[in-house]
Amino acid sequence: MAKPSAAPVALTAVVLLLLAMTSSSLGRVWESAIISGFRGNNANVQQGIQAKPQANLAEFTLGLNNMDKYDLSNVNAYNLPLMINPTFTNGGVRRGLHWGSPRFYIPFLDSFCKPPNRHTGPPGKGCINVVGPTTPRPTPSKAFKRACPSSYSYTLDDRNANPGVMYGCNVGSNYEVDFCP
Repeated sequence: MAKPSAAPVALTAVVLLLLAMTSSSLGRVWESAIISGFRGNNANVQQGIQAKPQANLAEFTLGLNNMDKYDLSNVNAYNLPLMINPTFTNGGVRRGLHWGSPRFYIPFLDSFCKPPNRHTGPPGKGCINVVGPTTPRPTPSKAFKRACPSSYSYTLDDRNANPGVMYGCNVGSNYEVDFCP
């Protein structure tokens, strides 16, 4: 098993990557065709600090308060279908969080991505959510929420009458992030 790294990990098609995480870990997983093409602060991307990929994310908080939490996020953008498949241990769900396999899929990205949101490169490659990670106001992200109701579409989505975006289960569970399920 690979140890988690702050540096990006390049994968080829149809790859299974196993990561051994510590009991208290926090992280994001996303697909990126060309990491070096990122237009932000490359040092931050390599260190994993404030990474803002133009892609949807699988996010994990493992071992916090004796619980694992996971979610899908369109806060930055959407670029391809994504799903998290958990394998539960010790009885599954705890403390009122629901469990399951969240997934999202936007079938017609060209017709979906309308102003104020914008394409990430050529049409069909992705759609930037202009709300972004620093804006708690949901209005421009409504299209993302309609298309993917069980994922974050703006920063405070879980605090604004939508607790169904955060999933959870017992510490020690395993997770599979599936791109294009």
